[in-house]
Formats: sequence, C-alpha cells, structure tokens
Amino acid sequence: MNTPSFLRRFPPLKATFLSGAYLLIQWPLLLTLFIALVILTTLGGSLAIFIVGLPLLLAAVFLARLAAFLQRTVNAHMADLPSPHNVYAPYPPHRGVKALLQPIGESQSWRDIAWVLSAFPLSVITWSITLFWTTAALGGLLSPILEAIEVSLLSPDFHSSGLGEIFNLPYPHIADAIIGFCIGLFFSITAPFVFTTLARLHFRYSDILLSAPSRDRENMEHLVESRDAVRQAEARSLQRIERDLHDGPQQHLVRLQMDLARAQRQIKEDPERAADLIDEALTRSKEILGEVRQLSRGIAPPVLVDRGLMAAIDEVAARSAVPVSITGDIPSLPTHIATAAYFVVAEGLVNMNKHSQANSAHVNVELDQGMLNVTVSDDGVGGARVAKGYGLAGLIERLSSVDGHLNLDSPEGGPTTLQAVIPCASL
Repeated sequence: MNTPSFLRRFPPLKATFLSGAYLLIQWPLLLTLFIALVILTTLGGSLAIFIVGLPLLLAAVFLARLAAFLQRTVNAHMADLPSPHNVYAPYPPHRGVKALLQPIGESQSWRDIAWVLSAFPLSVITWSITLFWTTAALGGLLSPILEAIEVSLLSPDFHSSGLGEIFNLPYPHIADAIIGFCIGLFFSITAPFVFTTLARLHFRYSDILLSAPSRDRENMEHLVESRDAVRQAEARSLQRIERDLHDGPQQHLVRLQMDLARAQRQIKEDPERAADLIDEALTRSKEILGEVRQLSRGIAPPVLVDRGLMAAIDEVAARSAVPVSITGDIPSLPTHIATAAYFVVAEGLVNMNKHSQANSAHVNVELDQGMLNVTVSDDGVGGARVAKGYGLAGLIERLSSVDGHLNLDSPEGGPTTLQAVIPCASL
C-alpha cells in the first residue's frame, strides 16, 4: 500500500474546511453512538443468559458496523486509506441461529465497538480545540467591525475592558481592534495545520482498529497466492522442459550416437559411407542445437543476471526471424522483476514468430512512477489469446507472482500489442 496522502489531494483551503467540518461533526455523532452502544452492550451483556440480550448485542454490533463503514468511507476519500475488500467473514450457507449470531463472535465487530467507545473521548478533545480555534479566528478577524459597532452603539462615557483599556493605550478601541485582528490572523494562519493534524489523528487511529487487521490478512493471503503462482509457473516450466527434452533432443542424441558409432565402424572399410554418416551427424547436431535453444526460452539466460534486462532483450530479439526494434533505458532492476519482464518479451516474440505473420515488431521498456511497462507489438494478423492452451497463458501466473498484470490487444487483422505492467515502487 502506498503512503497515505491525508488530504493532500485537496487544495489547502478546501482541506482546511473539510477537516474542520469533519472534526466538528465527529463529537455529536460519536456522542450519540457512544450512549447507544453503552446502553445496548451493557443491557445485552447482562441479559445474554436469558437470550433476550442477544438481539440487543446484535443491534450494538450492527450499529458499530454502520459507524465503522462510514468512517472507512471517509478514510478512503479524504486520506487515501483504502478499505479492505473483505472486512467481515462471509455468512455461512445455512441460515440458522448460528449464522444469525455470527457477527457477535467476530473479532472485527468488537474492534468496531471499541473504536466508537475509545474515539469518543478523543473527539471531545479535538472538537474542543477545533471549536476554540474557529471561534478565535472568526472573532479576531471580525474584531474591527465589532469594535466599530460597540463604539457607535454605546455612550461616549462607556469604558471597555479590553486590552487597550487595561494597558492604558491611546485610542483603546482602535488598539483592541488591531490586537484582536492580529490574534484572529494568527489562528486563521495556523488553522490549516491544526485542523488537518487533528483530522489525521482520527484517520490513522480509526484505520488501525477498523481496517489494518483485515488489510494485513489480505496482504498475507495475497502473498500466499503469489508464492503458489510462482511454484505453479515454475513447475509447469520444468514439466514442459522435461517433456520436450525427452521427446526431442534426447531421442535425437541417441540417434546421433548410433550414427557416429556406425561411422566409427566403417571409417576403415568404407570411408565414403563413414563421411556421409558424419555429415548426417553434423546436420543432426545443428538440429539438436536449435531445439535446445528453443527449449532454453523457458530458462532465464545468464546475460540477464550479468548485464541486465536490456541486454537480455537484445539477445532474444537477435534470435527472432522477424526484425525487432527496441527502445527503452531503465536502471538496474531486482532479479525477480527483470526475470518476469524478460519472459514477457521472450514469450511475446516467440508467439509473434509462430503465428503473427508480421513484417516487423517493436519492444519498449520504460519505468514510469514506480511501474515497469513492457510492451511487445507487431504488425501481424492479430488474433492472439491468453486463454488456456495458448502460449501466452503462462505469463499471467508468472506476472501475478510479482503483483503485475497483462494486457493484450490483438484484434483479427492486427496489429497486436502485448503489455505487462509490473510494480517496482522501491526504485
């Protein structure tokens, strides 16, 4: 998750207004919720053994969930603190008493209640500070007008109790107006910092109780899924390489060994026949070398580690039967990101050579705002797919292991554009 922006998306004046309004509304809302939840949980807990208290506890839980939902929505829109997709456990398929009472047993439900009960005292403090700051700012800025009204309405003999009169300053009303305006100006200038800081305190505290546990759980589940995707992708690659080695180069090597053995036996008796067998063996060895190179596309080349992603792309592009142009200038990447990007290019070019009937292809690699964009395009006939059974299907699993995703645009008649987006925000 990215670092929260906390109102930075809004202009300063709007952020100040939104923060102040949020802080002033928090206290009456939380006061109402606090009273309701204290009553419901107290009565519900004390009467739970008589079953009558269970509906009261359910009412308390759902009231707290509603308040928590509203706060998560505010956090998402004002502070860029995203709400988790699955905050609460799904209801079981059966609709019995156990399913009805499930919310009471969830730990997140009680964290919601704990947030309301603990956020209320915090809102008393922040509401008081916000109200004081707002009153001081408005009262101070309006003090020249108020002093003018006071002078015009009251008798000339009236003596004010302002600072001008206390310090025996000349023209005390004017002095009071200037001092009050300066005080109001100070509170107005500092209001944006004070209001947004207090709002951030509420946002962060509510996020810790309402969203962070579920977000951490989702992150762990995603990590497990990513690791499974890596294992599955690697297992499929190994199975393919094992199968292809057995069906291809291994069989040809056996035949090559037999031809060389025959040539060795006949080299004295029939040198011409032996020479023919050696020529056939040389031809077969070239075919085997080509098959081995084809198989090696499922294994990251050493140049990727030694010289980086761009050098590896240059090498795989050089083996293409279709001319490939390459653009991009990127810094050194972590090995797992570079490997995923390399296989996108390698698989894209192999697929292009086999099926696209293209005359030219282009590979572009760029790093933009922490996202690595890898694009392989060609001017072929199109019709490429990433569904199961197609060569590009394995890229989805490989990219999911690095939190990346794959986009394919390949209408019938072409052109084809394959794009992978891989996050690497740490760069």
